[in-house]
Amino acid sequence: MYNINMSRVIVVKWPAEKVSKGLDKKSYKIMLEAGLTSLFDSNSLKTTIDRLFPGGIIGMKTNCLTRKFNSTPVALTDALSDILINNNIKENNIVVWERTNYELEQAGYKLNASSFGRRCLGTDSNGVGYSRDFYGAGDVNSLVTGILTNMVDHNINVPVLKDHSIAGLSGCLKNMYGAIHNPNKYHGNNCNPYAAHVSQLEPIKSRNRLSVIDATRVQYNFGPGYDSRYIENFGGLIISIDSVAADRVGLEIVETMRRNNKLPSLKEAGRPPDYLQTAGEIGLGIADMQKIELKVFTVNDTGKPQAGRLF
Repeated sequence: MYNINMSRVIVVKWPAEKVSKGLDKKSYKIMLEAGLTSLFDSNSLKTTIDRLFPGGIIGMKTNCLTRKFNSTPVALTDALSDILINNNIKENNIVVWERTNYELEQAGYKLNASSFGRRCLGTDSNGVGYSRDFYGAGDVNSLVTGILTNMVDHNINVPVLKDHSIAGLSGCLKNMYGAIHNPNKYHGNNCNPYAAHVSQLEPIKSRNRLSVIDATRVQYNFGPGYDSRYIENFGGLIISIDSVAADRVGLEIVETMRRNNKLPSLKEAGRPPDYLQTAGEIGLGIADMQKIELKVFTVNDTGKPQAGRLF
């Protein structure tokens, strides 16, 4: 039974040996369907979609920093889109987005700002831009992308799990730096408290409904740029309605990989992701592993989930 006193995080894993070249849409769809139905202990995918997205336009915030090397996979957003469309969400009511059109195109996305088909666009698209007014939360004061303030009603945060040279961890909270006009201002002190306060901004907090972290191929060192020496095939998706809890589980994965590869912890390396604790303290989500209900499943082509382990 779903425990309302804890944050649930679902980790769905595909056989790691099959992900070295990335997963296709069919594989991601199997993983997503297993994870989403488990999120609320539901046997009906439609019930879950209806609960998460009660009508309106749905955004998907990608992370396309590393072009086609290790950005949010097109196959993942395609699979998410198919699930939404198959559960009565209109195709044109889905908006895949990023800071710039260039980043999307470099990651393999096909731009579409028309009134036909699934939309895909950057904040720099004609007629989008940033909000006219500043939004504030804690130590952050920013203009927010018009995609959140004027276009979508709900948002799915779809980052890639990786190490970050300043923040320590790049996941859900760090991904939302791509929603504000002045992210360069908020990298001091390992992005603490800024990463927490960015996600506390009203247009971001009120619209983020679901987090799906791609952890199929995790870069555990020398991020956020791509470095193939530190990529490990984990084969997982991290799914939660609590972006802080999702990041906290992601941190366990990155730290375990670093430990297994004889690297210092992120704290020992001088870049602890303390912004997660700050996020927990301000009520943005749960950052305490003891208060996270973690469920790990493995799936394959049959689609039948089986109980599994992180490592």
